[in-house]
Amino acid sequence: SGRPRPVIAGMASGPHARSDSRFAPERALATGDTLALHGTRANAQGQMQAVRHTLHALHTPGHTFNHLCFVLEEDGLLLSGDHILGGSTTVILPPDGCMQAFLDSLDALDAACLRWDIAHILPAHGPTLAQPRQVIARLKAHRLAREAKVQQAMQQRPGGGVDDWLALAYADTPVALWPVARLSLLAHVQRLARLHPQWGLDGEALVRQSLAGHDGPPLPHG
Repeated sequence: SGRPRPVIAGMASGPHARSDSRFAPERALATGDTLALHGTRANAQGQMQAVRHTLHALHTPGHTFNHLCFVLEEDGLLLSGDHILGGSTTVILPPDGCMQAFLDSLDALDAACLRWDIAHILPAHGPTLAQPRQVIARLKAHRLAREAKVQQAMQQRPGGGVDDWLALAYADTPVALWPVARLSLLAHVQRLARLHPQWGLDGEALVRQSLAGHDGPPLPHG
């Protein structure tokens, strides 16, 4: 076949999610599942010795619903997949992705870093990240700060649509990135609608109509 076959896959993402892909997991993992990986390596004297690596699976929905992160216990490493990236911010992809789930998963990863004394994060994209708990705290603060801008945009343009809010909330972002930022904005709007039911905004319906290409006014409940 010639195609690389990964030892682990954090989610059904390309290229393994292609309709013509032959990849199929040998074992589906969920939070709490553990794999024992055995191998050998040379010690300081050049002698081969047995080594064991314990891999813990963590279900981390947010970017997508089926996303997994992994902890290599003996190595103090967190394999963060697409949940935490090096040098960029993960896009939340509704309706499969969810901002509330993303934030909750960050809290779960912070707890995992504390539990297993994680020293570094290895993301799917970007450089290795040191001081993992600080990285997670900064990422969560960034998300909440962006959400505050989204809420402010919605309050400034209460009769506007998603694209109106996008121009205000992401004014500090290059316009070329707005199509991607729009997806995360929808996830923020969805979360805000759940947090503020008094707004009468049907966030789920708004996401559906926006993804269908209609940027109309906000939809009331009912």
